[in-house]
Amino acid sequence: MMNNRKIETQYRKIISEIPHPDSVHLIDELHRIEPHSMSGFQPIVWDRAEGFNVFDAYGNKWIDFTSAVVLANAGHANLKIRKAIIEQLDAGLWHNYCNPSEVRLRTVKAVNSITPPYLNKVFLLTTGSEAVECAIKLMRIHGRKMNKDKINIISYFNSFHGRTMASQTVGGFPDQQEWMGKKPEGFYHIPFPECARCPWNRKEYANCGRECFEKTIALIREIGIEESTVAGVITETFQGPTVAFMPQDYAVALREWTLQNKALLAFDEIQAGFGRTGKWFGFEHYGVEADLITMGKGMTSCLPMSAVAGRTEIMNLPEHGEMSSTHTGNPLCSAAAIANISSIREDKLIENAFNIGKTAVEYFNKLKEKHPDYIGTINGKGLVWAVYLLKPGTRELNTDLAREVTKRCMESGLLMLQTNRGTLKIAPPLCIEKEAFKEGIKLIESILDEILN
Repeated sequence: MMNNRKIETQYRKIISEIPHPDSVHLIDELHRIEPHSMSGFQPIVWDRAEGFNVFDAYGNKWIDFTSAVVLANAGHANLKIRKAIIEQLDAGLWHNYCNPSEVRLRTVKAVNSITPPYLNKVFLLTTGSEAVECAIKLMRIHGRKMNKDKINIISYFNSFHGRTMASQTVGGFPDQQEWMGKKPEGFYHIPFPECARCPWNRKEYANCGRECFEKTIALIREIGIEESTVAGVITETFQGPTVAFMPQDYAVALREWTLQNKALLAFDEIQAGFGRTGKWFGFEHYGVEADLITMGKGMTSCLPMSAVAGRTEIMNLPEHGEMSSTHTGNPLCSAAAIANISSIREDKLIENAFNIGKTAVEYFNKLKEKHPDYIGTINGKGLVWAVYLLKPGTRELNTDLAREVTKRCMESGLLMLQTNRGTLKIAPPLCIEKEAFKEGIKLIESILDEILN
């Protein structure tokens, strides 16, 4: 519990101890009734959220650099989305399973209007994990149409794709898979081309993406996997905790390899989509075509909805009844998704993300110059960034320092994502004002100064 020091600016307000004494019993009661896994989050009882601010019920106000886990792209409690949900509630259609509805048609059309034209079919789902499971299923069905043994899926270490069995298996954190005991077969991981921590120990990137890919795919050959048996490759557009993007020449080499081997390429856009990186979908920065993309989180900026978009010949592979979901195109979520896309477009939120992103790197580089022993690589595009905090004299990420900075930010009116991987991750709603963004960055700077000096 922090000392009671008052903070008040245009964008932040802290007037009590954190957690507020009156909220402690609520947190304790949740811990008593919910699973232990739900503990460990920041001790703030959210009461409401608007735009890029979060409020508790006791007069405290935070700038939100989390977007509620990279979700509220159009802003918290967006008025256009609120109006659309209320209208759908009043219309009386709250659920219709897989039966046709006009609102589902409008949702599919809205999503289709922002995806590349070759990804011409959209399947609506509920969660990101469900979308990834669907993509894996499509890749394997596609592979087995050519060869019954073409089922292998390649993904990357340090990737996150969900919590369900296949989505967590394809994820690249072994410590998150121990609960399985025996893992599903046919999943293989390769090093992600994270230039800051090069798998091949290069000190800096030197147009070596293609060489990196060739070295990486050789690892698959070494363990005896025939390239002809690979059904697909799935990758996050950027890796979650580090916001590491592939070098473009690596992405081109990867795409060429998948085409040569008749394997599908899927980009997990669950964090990167809906304007987050300054484009509708983050993989568009690579200049390559995908066969499938998964999306979620920022799709509605509030309600649970996800989707898979893909080429017609792939999306049409499952027969009737082989690919469905109880909440496919839920009318309330659909209304939110349509309004979300409209808001991002009409309010020019992608442009705002791009413009603030251009100046963000300047602030981060100044921070790096100030503390060169503690701040390493800075990754990001648009309004998603990661600052690597280092143990001095090493390239090892400093998890303890990241936790302390995040904690002190929370106590001072700024919410940050807890990556638990030694990075500061910054992902505010795309509607954030430039001055509020600058205030948040300056607060991070002052807290780092306080700790390190």
